[in-house]
Amino acid sequence: MLIVLCSGGHSPGVTTAGLALTLAWPRTVLFAECDPAGGSVLSGFLVGHQQDRGLGEWAVQLRRGASAADTLAEQVLQLNGPDNHRILPGLANPSQVSSVQPLWRDIAETFATLPGDVIADVGRIGGPDTPLPLLTHADHVLLIAQPTLRDLSALAPRLAAITTARAHRPSPRVLLTGDGPYSRREVAKTLNIEVAGHLPHDPKAAAVLTHGTGSERHLSRSLLLRATRSLGTKLREQVPAS
Repeated sequence: MLIVLCSGGHSPGVTTAGLALTLAWPRTVLFAECDPAGGSVLSGFLVGHQQDRGLGEWAVQLRRGASAADTLAEQVLQLNGPDNHRILPGLANPSQVSSVQPLWRDIAETFATLPGDVIADVGRIGGPDTPLPLLTHADHVLLIAQPTLRDLSALAPRLAAITTARAHRPSPRVLLTGDGPYSRREVAKTLNIEVAGHLPHDPKAAAVLTHGTGSERHLSRSLLLRATRSLGTKLREQVPAS
């Protein structure tokens, strides 16, 4: 199963939500950092880990004609804890996106057919470098937004564009994060879209995931991981019919 996380005009914690969902995921999973603007896990959550792996090096191998599935295994990093949770770090430099752009379809097809599940973070969408094949191949697309007028206004036009691009596939849904004046019901009614969940404001857990600071022992008991654990179970139960 391929799940794509993204945001509208702003980027309210897409990577944080993706990492939390990955850590709480109930089975084998790969978190793939596919934001064209560049990756952040190697300078944040995985600071101090091996720096020579990731999407950019995988793209080099693909352009040389190597097998996508075989070479992917060489570019991922293993998370502490369960041996079936891995991360593909993102681009080290946004200038690398031009070399990856022609490969998004191959990458999306590889993700869609891997054993286990893939959670792909594509960051902000709507620009010319948006990895559209990932959005069209995904089993689930979750647009992340805070329940504020600023975020929801930026989200609305992207929802229509993604829904059209996905054609017969299930419509995208909204995943709310943090605090704001609007409830799940108000957001669903105003945007005429399903709200998949609402992740709580959890600064301590977010600091570990975004900056690699604080105690990882807090994560498993945090409000954020408890919420993503519940969300992950629901998503696994909602595998679209093939």
